Amino acid sequence: MGRPSIKVNVWPVTGKGKVLANAKVTIGDAISVYPIKILEGKGGYYLGMPRVLDRDGEYRDVFFPISGDARHALTEMVLQAYSKDRPLFRDFPGDEEFRPEITVRPYRDSLHDLLGYSTIVLNGLFRIENVRLYQGENGKNFVMFPERGYRDEGEVVIRSIFEFKNDWDKRLRADICKKYEEPRARGWEERIQVARGEKEGKLTYEELMDIRRQHDAERRNAAHEREEKTESESEEPDQEEQAREEQTENQEYIETGFWEEPTEETYLVL
Repeated sequence: MGRPSIKVNVWPVTGKGKVLANAKVTIGDAISVYPIKILEGKGGYYLGMPRVLDRDGEYRDVFFPISGDARHALTEMVLQAYSKDRPLFRDFPGDEEFRPEITVRPYRDSLHDLLGYSTIVLNGLFRIENVRLYQGENGKNFVMFPERGYRDEGEVVIRSIFEFKNDWDKRLRADICKKYEEPRARGWEERIQVARGEKEGKLTYEELMDIRRQHDAERRNAAHEREEKTESESEEPDQEEQAREEQTENQEYIETGFWEEPTEETYLVL
């Protein structure tokens, strides 16, 4: 299985139940993910991925291996850098360049200026979810990556889950905005041409904005319908089994009290 280089830093922790250590994983010298947690369950050690609480009140991983093989490989690398006594670092050279693949799903409701969600697949091995695209006050779109929130002596602290190197932050943000604009621009231009033909003249600014809003709303609704259809048609036994395993793993993770104790990290709705 080809992959980019992976660097692992692990810091042991005490007093957190089944949480034994926090790890930072750097992929392709481009993007770092923190914290990935080493936990101890009935079946041995396993990894807890960074997650946030969504608007439905469910915890969702925002970074995770796509396949069982990728999860096993990542677990082995992280555990090789784990020591109960001291922090350790391990460098695992790769045989591929860092290769992100971006998809953007328009959001069907423009509430809070949210335009859509992006998924980034890293070399076909790892997935980043819940990357959000917004429209700013100046009309320019901007991208927000998932963040984590925790309490420190009663104060809520917000920290990044993802850190970037070698300008990959700017490159990914620009690619996400471009990916969103490409089909949107094509559809909008077609609508403008039709409207101009019907009116047989120039369109006013208000008419152009109406066309844009109608097109965006239809595109968001169509994307949402495709997503629902895909989810309903992709219910396969292996996916159901994986979902059961993840539910069991999540329950073990939550049962540690990690989410309950005010003195420990508590993930918030972000």
